[in-house]
Amino acid sequence: MADLKDEVTSLIGATRVLIFSESWCDRCKKVKELFESLNIEYKAVELDQMENGAAFHDAVADVVKQRPLPVVCVLGNVVGGLDETLAAHADGRLGALLGTFSQNGPVGDTSVYDYDLLVVGGGSGGLACSKAAAGFGKRVAVLDFVKPSPQGTSWGLGGTCVNVGCIPKKLMHQASLLGRSIQDAKAFGWQVSEDVQHKWDVLVEAVQNHVKSLNWGYRVSLQDKDVKYLNAFGEFVDQHTVKVCIVYHMG
Repeated sequence: MADLKDEVTSLIGATRVLIFSESWCDRCKKVKELFESLNIEYKAVELDQMENGAAFHDAVADVVKQRPLPVVCVLGNVVGGLDETLAAHADGRLGALLGTFSQNGPVGDTSVYDYDLLVVGGGSGGLACSKAAAGFGKRVAVLDFVKPSPQGTSWGLGGTCVNVGCIPKKLMHQASLLGRSIQDAKAFGWQVSEDVQHKWDVLVEAVQNHVKSLNWGYRVSLQDKDVKYLNAFGEFVDQHTVKVCIVYHMG
């Protein structure tokens, strides 16, 4: 029994769409018809045509915690029987698992597209989303571009918070607190020079260097997850097409 359960677990993990079925079962036929209508390939394990079908069925029930057939598994996830699979298709969960869409979107073979997911914006949400999708084996790209200010100021990956919001603000706030702490330190026994000077340019350089180190870290983390990063604008052309505009700076 243990060997059969291992075989069932291995099948579920190694097969994109797996249906445990019996060839005569009407509900099994209906769930197969669903995937066929979506042009999605599946592997059907017909338990009634196996010499050890009864024992294999017991192993399936032990692994997935469901005995009635069919049992549908997608990318290692147990979707359930016919009713659960139809519901998952109707509300989009099935399409989300497969990287397709159950309504108005692509189904079946998505290889005609360059990416399964294109993220516009490399802030905290965009970075987290892209890396999570890549972790599920999806082809992902991130577009992120900041139009330079009239003074030529721009920045890298991480979004507003990292570059010109929370992070630099908190660093400068900490610098201010340190200045106040120096003044208060004397009352707590610290021997502090009366002529304590602050160098604004040193602070600015330190803050900018820290932010740049974060920018670089985000680029490396995308590369480690096989996410394509493009320093470019993205413009939606239609529901499956994004026009990418890469801006080159001269001088």
